[in-house]
Amino acid sequence: MADHVHVERNVGTGSCGPGSGRAAFLPIGLGASVMSSLRLTTLLVVALIGGALIWKSLPARTTPVQGPNPIAELIPVEIGGITQWLLIRGGDREAPILLWLHGGPGSAQMPIHSVTGELERDFVVVHWDQRGAGKSNPPGFDPGSMTLEQYLCDAREVTRLLRDRVGDQPLIVLGHSWGTMLGSRLVARWPDDYAGYIGVGQQVNTLRGAALALDWLRNVAPDSELVTMAPEDFRDHALYVRLMQSVESHGGGMNVSLPSMLPRALLAPEYRLPDYRRWLDGGNRGSGPMWPDYLGRDLFVEVPRMPVPMLLISGAQDINTPVALVREWFEVVEAPQGKRMVVLDDSGHAPFLTETPGFVETVRGFGTALVEAETESW
Repeated sequence: MADHVHVERNVGTGSCGPGSGRAAFLPIGLGASVMSSLRLTTLLVVALIGGALIWKSLPARTTPVQGPNPIAELIPVEIGGITQWLLIRGGDREAPILLWLHGGPGSAQMPIHSVTGELERDFVVVHWDQRGAGKSNPPGFDPGSMTLEQYLCDAREVTRLLRDRVGDQPLIVLGHSWGTMLGSRLVARWPDDYAGYIGVGQQVNTLRGAALALDWLRNVAPDSELVTMAPEDFRDHALYVRLMQSVESHGGGMNVSLPSMLPRALLAPEYRLPDYRRWLDGGNRGSGPMWPDYLGRDLFVEVPRMPVPMLLISGAQDINTPVALVREWFEVVEAPQGKRMVVLDDSGHAPFLTETPGFVETVRGFGTALVEAETESW
């Protein structure tokens, strides 16, 4: 196994009433103390910012993992003609592999991977910055390469690389949002390569999901100008983005504020300063370049049968990928190896962020059942 790869402020008042024009002074001792404190605070802030800038200019790395046979690697690999990045972490390199397919496309999970770090006790967790996302979003990136078929080919290459680099233990695909559109088709097409599938915020049918979101918005925000539109109007990508933004602002989306995630993301040693710009650019690009392809996908038609054990995890408050639509597909999809759906009551579109302990325990239980071949007992 290769070694870890490094890559790169106000005193007094201003009044026009009686007594104005008289200077107000702090007692000498207190004034000196305040000024000294201000200087110390300023120096501390400057030092912290300077230290952070120096730290973030150093080569990217990942921290060691504790365990009996650990693996902790941050590696660039050539996939589909461009350099893409993998983060591989686990306490036991012989544990089942959990390949995490992030959402977006473009919303790389790597900088906040520590949220679900507990999974590294039970799995070799692989976070892959897909093409056009995070560290895999280089200057001059061609958005025209963002097609479902290309992502499927990339994911197949990642699978082969993991087999060569980590081992032949069971490999479970976990997709979130867009990652479920990719992951469900990946395991359906090449079932022999995968031991199981986990869909978090499962994408089923974009326009049907938009129709359900529109109905929900009419109830919670009847004065919104969007409620006068028809589901077909959301074939326009800009309008669809507005709909999802409105859903988010009314509590039906991620239910997690960006500011609450930023400190964790900014402390990620795997990301350097240029990576954050790439991360934001990829997230803002989203599904726009592949919208016609994205829009035409229907899980009922394309994946009527799931050939590997399947677990679906939804947040009860998720209107981005409505639970009702996910459940409808879950009930009709053939799954001879077993299927289960779990709804976390206090979550929206990102249950791994809002109910992390319950999410981790659910995923851990699925992995244990696979290893012990007990999925039929669900």
